Amino acid sequence: MRTKTSRARHVAIDHSDGEPLTRADLQYDLLHHIFADDTKAFSDPQTGPTKLSFRDLFVNAILRSPKAKAVLKEKLALPAFATDFAMLALLTNVGRIATTMSFFAEMRTSQRTYHPIPSLQRTSGNLLDGPRIKHILKTSVLEGETKHIPATPAQVLARVKAGQIPPATLPNLIFVFSNHSAEIGREHLSDMEFVDLFLPNDTSSASRARAFLWLCYHYHEGPPSGDDDYDSDGSGMNPFSDPDNIGKPPRLVVLSPDQAALENVEPEEDKALAKRLIAQREAIVQEHLLKESAKESQARATTPGGTPSPAKTKGKRSLTAKAGTSAPLKRAAKEENSKPELDDNGGFTSVAPEVSTPLRPIYRQVRYSPSREPRSPPPPPPRAFSVLPPEQHHSHRYSPYKDSRPRTMLQHAWHVIASSDPLADSDEEPDDEHVRRDHAKRLSVIARVRGKIPTPEPEGLRTIPLRLSHWHDDLFV
Repeated sequence: MRTKTSRARHVAIDHSDGEPLTRADLQYDLLHHIFADDTKAFSDPQTGPTKLSFRDLFVNAILRSPKAKAVLKEKLALPAFATDFAMLALLTNVGRIATTMSFFAEMRTSQRTYHPIPSLQRTSGNLLDGPRIKHILKTSVLEGETKHIPATPAQVLARVKAGQIPPATLPNLIFVFSNHSAEIGREHLSDMEFVDLFLPNDTSSASRARAFLWLCYHYHEGPPSGDDDYDSDGSGMNPFSDPDNIGKPPRLVVLSPDQAALENVEPEEDKALAKRLIAQREAIVQEHLLKESAKESQARATTPGGTPSPAKTKGKRSLTAKAGTSAPLKRAAKEENSKPELDDNGGFTSVAPEVSTPLRPIYRQVRYSPSREPRSPPPPPPRAFSVLPPEQHHSHRYSPYKDSRPRTMLQHAWHVIASSDPLADSDEEPDDEHVRRDHAKRLSVIARVRGKIPTPEPEGLRTIPLRLSHWHDDLFV
């Protein structure tokens, strides 16, 4: 029995790190019927009167996105990869793929989870991750359209009635469907919402695919004129309509349990490929751990007294730091009975047999001590912040450049704007002396405005007596 999608339902696929996405998770048969339909019924402004199939128009929309990199465009020239990537993009389009998911084994950030997709990895090529795919789709707009993109079904139909066909690109049209799932369902799908078409249920994949294509044509090409009555010659007819009820959405076919069990069956070759992809991921994790262990050993050997020196890192989070890592990936995190853990910089450090020297903080927590302060001037607030004295600024262990001169906050802001890429991989976030000093200054300003230390308190703070008059002098050194 079909069920309606409630607002509270979690539409996105929810799997642990390292767990493959199966055909049942993706509703692969539904995707196959959508992208295998070669009905050339959709208008493309750049091809003139020539009509395209849904698959070709959707791939073209991805290719024309300004956020599609050259490497991706080159791979999309291969039909098999283009179809697989477009299927994954459509799932992202309707909300089935969360922005915490990643689909390439080399992923190193702990902010996402890695998932192999055997059915969509028939060829070599990077399937990217949820945030990048969604950004590509969001920036896919009609030529010359920079704002006022239609956001509701009514706005889409208003553009069609005004003669603008197509009124939006397919990705943005599908975003409208997803954001107004209940409204689309009430208007065209009876007791189902739009997102129900992509969720596991007992209706056939073929009928759901045809209903989806009917919706895309209805809003992309526009409903027929004359109060939804088709012309006598059949012009303007939605090619995906119900054959027994011209102009209406196709009927959704309900399957028996035995019939439903025959859909989205995982073939043995997909299972074997999933195991190989998981093994590939484990090898990459292990290789990363070995490199980090070698760096730690080298640093320990070159430090006087055998005290481990701080590893030189780039502020990257480890690829095995994700909580809830699957059992195969947890095994890759073990090496010679020493469990790697993240240090304060996001790098790996060994907890046995030696313990690294704690990092010297840039900030010190200040607590007022009446026994150590004169009665005049008035005592400072109970808690405040101060930065280290200037002579200590270039001696803490973070600094990779001993002769780096501090920037002002304005100079640093201009440097960030001029040199950073807002879409750069999270693994490439800068972590140098200037970034840390800028964060220190900002934290001091926030603490001073609020009159208390940040919540939660930064780690590694020490208590020292400090006069209130020192505050302003030390703040912007």
